Amino acid sequence: MHLGLPLSPLPSRSRASLALGSSRPGRHGTLAGVRRAGLIAVGAIGVVVVAGAATWLVVFRDTAEPVTVDEAVTSFRTDTEHSPGGPSPIPAGVYVYETDGFEKTDALTGVTHRYPKRTTITVTASSCGVSLLWRVLKGRSTEWAYCTTADGWELASQDERHTFFGRTERTTYTCEHTPIRPAEGAPHRWDISCSTGSADETGTGVVVGTERLRVGEKAVATEHVRRRTTFSGDIRGATTHDLWFDSESGLPVKMVMVTRTTNDSPIGDVHYEEQVSLLATSLEPRR
Repeated sequence: MHLGLPLSPLPSRSRASLALGSSRPGRHGTLAGVRRAGLIAVGAIGVVVVAGAATWLVVFRDTAEPVTVDEAVTSFRTDTEHSPGGPSPIPAGVYVYETDGFEKTDALTGVTHRYPKRTTITVTASSCGVSLLWRVLKGRSTEWAYCTTADGWELASQDERHTFFGRTERTTYTCEHTPIRPAEGAPHRWDISCSTGSADETGTGVVVGTERLRVGEKAVATEHVRRRTTFSGDIRGATTHDLWFDSESGLPVKMVMVTRTTNDSPIGDVHYEEQVSLLATSLEPRR
C-alpha cells in the first residue's frame, strides 16, 4: 500500500537507524525490540500483581490482638456504672483464667487464631440474673446471660462475636426453658433449645456429677455440667460444652468448649473450628 512516502531507498546509515536496539539492520534488531517489548509487558504484569497483592493485604488483613487483664478491668469499671440493678448471684468483677486453645476458619486463604495464655470473664448483674462476658481477642468474645429461677439457673442467651480478615460477625442465640445449672432436686437431664432466627441449636444437657478442682492453692468443690448440641439451618455442625460451677458461688471454675460448624457463603461452604479450655486462677475477682 502506497502511503505517498518516497519510495527511493534510504542511505545505509538511515536504514541502520531503524533497527531497534542494534546498529545492525534486519532480524537481530527486530528480536531486540521483541525482547524489550516483552520485558516491558512482564514489568507491567509485575506492577499489577504487586498492586493486587497490596490491595489484598489491605482489604483482607487479619489480626488477632489479645484483650489484656488491665483492659478488662478498665471496661468493668466503666460499664458497671450503667449495668442493670439487682445483685449478681456471682460476685461481680473480672476473673482471670489460664487459657489453652484456638479458633480457625478456611475462609479465603484460611487462618488460625491462637488464644493468649490468660483470658478473662467479666461478671456483672443482668436483668434476670447474671452476665458472663469472655473476651479473648479484640473481635472475639462470647457473652452468656443466665437467669435465676426456683428450678436453678437457665441459659437465656449466648452472644458470640468472631472477627476474621477485618470483618466481625455477631451471632446471638436466644434460649427457652434451657437449664444450665439446675437446683438440687431438679431433673439432672434436660433438652436444649436455642435459636438465632435462621439457625437452631438443639441437644441435651446433663449433670455429670461433683468434682474437686484446684484453683490456685485451694481445692474447690464443683458441679460438672455437660451440654451437647447440634446446629441446623444457616449453621450446621456440633458443639460440646463442659462447665464446672463452683458449688458455693456458681462461678464457672473451668470450661472446655469444642465447636465445629459449617456456614454457607457465595463461594461455597466455610468451615469453623474452636477448641479451648479455661481454668480460673482465683475465686477472687479484680475490680
